[in-house]
Amino acid sequence: MSICLQSRNKLDDYAGTKMNNNMYKLVKKKMEATFQKPKAPGKDPAKHVVDEHRELKKRKLDKEDKYNEDKAKSFRIIMAQCSPEMQDKLEAQSTELEKLEDDNDVIGLFDTIKELVYNAGGVRNKFVIMQLLNRTLCGRGNAQRPHESLNEHGKRFLQQVEVVEAVWVKLVPPCHDNDNAKDKEFARNQYLASLFLGGTDQARYKAAVYELNNNCHVLGKDVYPADVPAAIMVLTSHRRCGGSHQRQVENMSDGLSVVSFAQQSTNKDKIKCHCCNKQGHIA
Repeated sequence: MSICLQSRNKLDDYAGTKMNNNMYKLVKKKMEATFQKPKAPGKDPAKHVVDEHRELKKRKLDKEDKYNEDKAKSFRIIMAQCSPEMQDKLEAQSTELEKLEDDNDVIGLFDTIKELVYNAGGVRNKFVIMQLLNRTLCGRGNAQRPHESLNEHGKRFLQQVEVVEAVWVKLVPPCHDNDNAKDKEFARNQYLASLFLGGTDQARYKAAVYELNNNCHVLGKDVYPADVPAAIMVLTSHRRCGGSHQRQVENMSDGLSVVSFAQQSTNKDKIKCHCCNKQGHIA
């Protein structure tokens, strides 16, 4: 799983820096580009209006041709980045792969690779798949690596969450099943924050996590982070972690329900400072 996520990150970076915005959106956000058809001239248009319309149609076709060429290039790059084992698995599904190649279907290729990565061995039962994914999300796969920053760890964690929820459902604790949608979302985000904190590097952040848990459970303070970005801010601003509350946290939204920075979170009003116990900020 981690190798798959690393490859996706490299492809995202390549599309964003070496290609163009359309390819970045396609690879990163799985969004196909659309090109607007020029408005047809009215009845008995002047020659210059017809010429302009013809030129706009030509530009649209040129953009579509360039886009399709870039899609073909992206498809080949993705295939080239696959391991020999993954290529063998893809080629074993020859009919499906041929259709993907004919259409240069980058999104379809990503979905097929994801299915092969997270459904190893052809297991189709969703409970078995969930068991395998939970090992990654709640086990060693969630552990922060020795030289991995909080931002990098947060991004990797949220990517794993995205896959788990794609196979299953939103990870809302069962005790909140009867809550309204807003409260369910808040409970989900705090649950994800707890999983994220549980996977942080103990050598660097044990004291900060312990203090946070102590404030919540012993002192009764409602200071638990509202989501993963807020958890990153707590650890970053903790005085014994050498962090600073001025530090920018990278955008990790990418279709997930968390925001890029704790101060920008929709749950900001529910965050309390662990120093002054006032709402709206952390440290």
